[in-house]
Amino acid sequence: MKTSKESVIVLSAHEKHSLTRFLLIYLGSIYTFICLLAWMFYTIEIKNLHENYALKMRATASSIAHKIVAAHMMEDDTLQKCLEKTAAEQCFGLEKTYQLGLFGEGNVPLHVSFTEPIDFTKTFYLANDSFYALDESTQKHLGIHTIVLKHAHISDAINALRYEVLIYFALSLLFATLLGYVLAKQFLKPIKAEIETLDTFIKDSTHELNTPITAILMSISTLKDVDEKKRKRIELSAKRIATLYGNLSYMLLHDKQNEDKSDVDVKKLIVQRVDYFIDLMSINRINIELNLSEKTLHVNEESLTKLIDNLLSNAIKYNRFEGRIDITLESDRLSVKDNGFGIESSKLSDITKRYKRANSDKGGFGIGLDIVNTICKTNGFRLEISSTKGEGSTFSISF
Repeated sequence: MKTSKESVIVLSAHEKHSLTRFLLIYLGSIYTFICLLAWMFYTIEIKNLHENYALKMRATASSIAHKIVAAHMMEDDTLQKCLEKTAAEQCFGLEKTYQLGLFGEGNVPLHVSFTEPIDFTKTFYLANDSFYALDESTQKHLGIHTIVLKHAHISDAINALRYEVLIYFALSLLFATLLGYVLAKQFLKPIKAEIETLDTFIKDSTHELNTPITAILMSISTLKDVDEKKRKRIELSAKRIATLYGNLSYMLLHDKQNEDKSDVDVKKLIVQRVDYFIDLMSINRINIELNLSEKTLHVNEESLTKLIDNLLSNAIKYNRFEGRIDITLESDRLSVKDNGFGIESSKLSDITKRYKRANSDKGGFGIGLDIVNTICKTNGFRLEISSTKGEGSTFSISF
């Protein structure tokens, strides 16, 4: 029976970074496009709102003007009497949303239902949350020169339009997000298959390669009739293979597995790792000075071993013949200092990146400091690097 865990795609930090960057670019582009469309739609609808109200109100004002002219031409005083007794809106049968103002020559108010001043230079405008439509087609019949029709509470219509736009906007964002999620899942399907294949290969090869490497290292000490120099060379080569393989395995697998942590005696571990590299240091006649205080960390021991190994390996690799390495362990800091070739200041910011090397002449794959940096980030340590070209480098880990 398959569990839900089997459907989960576990990605490395670099794979997560790539996927996140893809989603950010996709969603950012889509969101920007949707925002632009929403703004354009809202702008067009606001313009249409103005135009629709303008057409409707002008038609209504024109109808009022026609009734005034007709009443004057037919000498019908019914309208005039109505205006004297009741509100102008009722005399013309206007909707409740309208207010009416009738002005004589010189803009003298005759029958006006509102008090705010009117801009007689315009035929239609928005002010005070109201639309105003002006009509002068009465030609002074019944003494009326200008009709002003007011439609109040326009903000209600605008707010309704905004709400509609926001609904469409939210639905579009939701659709784009869901589409991005579906595309990401489709994008990850082949990656999942490749990751599973790669994981299987690495796990199998780890088992297959670890065994012969361990056997070689164990068998070297039993060699009797072999020249000491040759034996040392074989041992150093085997150790280099073991270290390189361990780094590659850690780099490929550490993001996909949980690390068990325990209390690790850092001082004891450093002494063990120095002893592991002692033959390599002796070939280059490198002197090492240890200044170690007692220190215990709650970490994954394999990760801490990889961190120390890579710091030591770099200090040896990039040191000069008959050079010196100082290892200092304090309560809150571990530092590894060498007096080797040093690193150019322009390269300091990149040397912790994967496949970046400070000196291509010394070989390597550029993964050692990437592993150190990854372990520091995983455990909340801070990595500091100081170096002077031609004088040496110091790598400090603050716990």
